[in-house]
Amino acid sequence: MIGERIQIVRKDSGLSQEAFAKRLSVTRNVVAKYENGLVEPPELFINHFCMKFGISANWLQTGEGDMYTSMTEDDLFAEKMGEILSSENDMIKEIITKASELDEDYLKMLHQLIDGMLEKQTKK
Repeated sequence: MIGERIQIVRKDSGLSQEAFAKRLSVTRNVVAKYENGLVEPPELFINHFCMKFGISANWLQTGEGDMYTSMTEDDLFAEKMGEILSSENDMIKEIITKASELDEDYLKMLHQLIDGMLEKQTKK
């Protein structure tokens, strides 16, 4: 049953129904209805769910094959851009917009700056 497999993914991710729902931009009630088999998730939800958690749509719908798909670098980038676009963080959107206007030399400097900042942040 698809609801049981949704629950497996949620638990495997270590998320409560509330946190899981938030990551999928739905309510906890919607997640509960899907997990309990009260409502069949629409195709749009299935596609979003599979992309967000790297789950095979075939496995989700049939239980056959591998649960997880291997995401390419482009897939990961597309997922991150989707998160940014759907967020309310206008600063990151502005930074990305401005960065896209930089020439190659300035992009290299920005890349080095960001790498250094991330390294310091992870040492905290």
